[in-house]
Amino acid sequence: MEKTVLINCSPKRKLSVSGFLMKCAGILIPGKKEYLQLRTPADRRPILQALKDAGKVVFVTPLYVDSVPSHMLSFMREMEDFCRENGLRLKVYVIANNGFIEGKQNESLMRVMENFCARGGLEFDEIMMSVVCR
Repeated sequence: MEKTVLINCSPKRKLSVSGFLMKCAGILIPGKKEYLQLRTPADRRPILQALKDAGKVVFVTPLYVDSVPSHMLSFMREMEDFCRENGLRLKVYVIANNGFIEGKQNESLMRVMENFCARGGLEFDEIMMSVVCR
């Protein structure tokens, strides 16, 4: 069974909604899982190494100004090159959370992720959306 890498993309060190949702999603995903945090540039290399033997990656991210957080965007550029250079054909899933009642606020973030996958030769398999009301 293939490994799934789950990435908490919240910039918060602890007690983030993204971290909570990542753990909840992990309960539902069968097989081997690896849970990682993307907050700083130092977090990038371990994530990229974990992707080498994975079949799926789940990004769990907060919505920032209708898109992904800036630290995640710069990682995605690096990941795109890494996947292309290493011939990785991952399935990408996204859980986006926000503080709005309308789930449609996540649509532009999902298009960013869909375009990222198209550029990197990755498969944007399904969209999982979560709306977190405060």
